[in-house]
Amino acid sequence: MRLNVKVMCYFLIAVFLIVSFPLRPASAAGKTATVNATSLNVRTEPSSSSKQIGSFKKGSIVTVFQIEKGWANISFQDRKAWVSSAYIKVNNSTSSKTPSQKEAKNIKTAKVTATSLNVRSGAGTQYKTVSSLKNGAVVSVIKEEGNWANITYGSIKGWVSSAYLLNQTGTTPPKPPTNKPVNNGKWGTVTATYLNFRSSGNLSSPIIGSLKYGTSVQILSESGSWLFIQTSDGKKGWVSSQYISLKTGGSPIVTNPKPATKPPVAPPSSVSKKVVVLSDGVNIRQGPSTAYLIVGHANQGDEFAFLQSKNDWVQIKLPNGKSAWVAGWLVAVQQSSSNNPSTPKPSLKGLKGKRIVIDPGHGGNDPGASGKSSGTQEAAMTLMSARLLATQLSNAGAKVILTRSDNTYISLNKRVEISHYHFADAFVSLHYNSASDRSATGLLTFYYGQKDLKLANSVNNGLIGVNTRLKGGNVRYGNFHVLRENKQPAVLVELGFLSNPFDESIIKSNSFQTKAATGITTGLAQYFQ
Repeated sequence: MRLNVKVMCYFLIAVFLIVSFPLRPASAAGKTATVNATSLNVRTEPSSSSKQIGSFKKGSIVTVFQIEKGWANISFQDRKAWVSSAYIKVNNSTSSKTPSQKEAKNIKTAKVTATSLNVRSGAGTQYKTVSSLKNGAVVSVIKEEGNWANITYGSIKGWVSSAYLLNQTGTTPPKPPTNKPVNNGKWGTVTATYLNFRSSGNLSSPIIGSLKYGTSVQILSESGSWLFIQTSDGKKGWVSSQYISLKTGGSPIVTNPKPATKPPVAPPSSVSKKVVVLSDGVNIRQGPSTAYLIVGHANQGDEFAFLQSKNDWVQIKLPNGKSAWVAGWLVAVQQSSSNNPSTPKPSLKGLKGKRIVIDPGHGGNDPGASGKSSGTQEAAMTLMSARLLATQLSNAGAKVILTRSDNTYISLNKRVEISHYHFADAFVSLHYNSASDRSATGLLTFYYGQKDLKLANSVNNGLIGVNTRLKGGNVRYGNFHVLRENKQPAVLVELGFLSNPFDESIIKSNSFQTKAATGITTGLAQYFQ
């Protein structure tokens, strides 16, 4: 009888453990996976009819808890969610494994440059924040994956963004050539009129400069469609490989050699208007619709001769003399400067070499204000304005950094951290206003502290001087996070009211977008002079 009681006790304990700690499926429990779809929807339940709460981009790393009936239970923004398992590839090892002896030998140290740097459980913003590091903390970098570094700092272990680390020699840790290495004797020449120079090999990374047509660069490594290059003055960064003509051999690097022929994207001087591309990788098509075949691509800053507009599409003249079409919402149509030789251009010499952070307000799950007449989204408009402004500033010699270059959400803290990291000479946050009173109209420029007032006045004067057709701007005090917490000179510009039907119609025009960018550029140049 005593034995039966003991057996019964063991049986009850076993049942308790099974109920309290159920076993996970062995197929993917505790592992990570890589997203292989262009955009993978995240849902609340394992069903295509359940609510969508977000999405992952191709290449994102996710933590997988279990897989069942074609769906994967994953971690998303500190909660469990579901994605289709058909579009993820389960990795063989987790991101939290102990570094090997070979990795341990390659451990280096780096210094935190952000005001407060989040430490996450995995290599991506979708992972949980486990701790944070203060500015100046020196960490041990175990290894790097893409734009993320696996670090240790005392008892703190995890992943941080490599963009906010400097090695102890004071330079940015080189982006990992995780793909095939390239022979040091390989070099190339820029084939675009204006080629963005980025901190990482993707379109969402900050622009750290630009390269002109004909510039020779040394190819250090490559990753997919991106090249990690070095210029003649020692600067390193990433560029799109489609705008680099590759050559082999030990030819010396020559900066901006004079091309034997005209740059392929320069418009002829005889045209009255030109088309300026506002984004990277814009498709050039045979006709005015996405149904037509793609015949080429254009990069931010490329210019073409304007032929005509049709609906939301613009017909352009290609360098070979043929015509093609681009989406009107991805370009700006401007008057060709050659047709107004008597109009003096404002001096932009003060911009050369200045580090300017452009902050397109809102983005991602924060669309901002919405137009009352045609539903214009603030987040989309600020990004368009920022791209055009970045092009003008870069052409004037400034070093431009965008806090975001696509429709992604960036926290207010991170926007300020980007300003501090680059020691910005000026920080300009772009927004579009809204008010319950639909008659509210005009431009506004905000400042927070005395260090910002001169910059605000200069930008405001620049906007007034270009006659945007909106009511003259005012300079006001504004207690906004991106101004209040910013140690660098900073302003926030409201480029009209989307709640006002007249303002909204003006804001959407190419003329306004071009003039607004010109006004801010001129104001910044006056500020630095």
